[in-house]
Amino acid sequence: MLRPFVKNALAVAVGVALSLPALATDITIGARRDATIYQNPPNNSNGAGLALFAGTNGQNSPRRGLLDFDIAGSVPASATINSVQLTLHLGQVGGSGGGDATPRTIELHKLTNNWGEGITGQGAAIGGSGQGFAANAGDATWNARLFPSTLWATPGGDFSASASSSTLVNNVVNNPFTWLSTPTLVSDVQGWLDSPANNFGWTVINAAETTPSDFRAFYTRDFSDAALRPALQISYTAAVVPEPETYAMFLAGLGLLGLRMRNSFRKRC
Repeated sequence: MLRPFVKNALAVAVGVALSLPALATDITIGARRDATIYQNPPNNSNGAGLALFAGTNGQNSPRRGLLDFDIAGSVPASATINSVQLTLHLGQVGGSGGGDATPRTIELHKLTNNWGEGITGQGAAIGGSGQGFAANAGDATWNARLFPSTLWATPGGDFSASASSSTLVNNVVNNPFTWLSTPTLVSDVQGWLDSPANNFGWTVINAAETTPSDFRAFYTRDFSDAALRPALQISYTAAVVPEPETYAMFLAGLGLLGLRMRNSFRKRC
């Protein structure tokens, strides 16, 4: 007869050896970096301002947002990403009066090169940041991903040609807008989890960049109200790592099993 401890140890050993359970988890994380780059003035940036611009101003000059999240610091390395969605809150709309009333398609494109956030625009109101601010060394601008000498391969940012996700954004200020999960959006985040060194985030682009005064400005991670800052919701599945005591039981069970088998073998010989 095996003693209860031995039976328990063997049961744990078999259970752990067969499989590790998987746990589905939903988390929401804030942005690690965000900034705006401006076609004109091309040497201006906005890395610490309150708004992330996407679209064209009244002089027909596009603005693009840059945005990234620390995936590897928030999700277990071995996890499988199931779904992803991004939520931004609208802070300002282009156009006079009530703003541009035409819903605009705002796209997320995966960035393929690193960039600098910087502290330009710190303390400025949204209304005063539409032209950006003179870039400091290391800031992202329209021509440079790290101002002044490390340039984008293509002015305006290096990014995948196809959008990872898109959504329609109207002119209702303070409303949340969500980019729903797509296979490409999931692939982006899974890739950043598996290879953190290649996590450069997304660029936020208004699909109608040739339409004057169609821009949308979203609150950034520097906005005072945390509830209106960028938020990335991630659903993932990861293996449950047993507690140290479980590993100890596992090892003890294997040892006892081996000892019993050896003793049994000796008796037969």
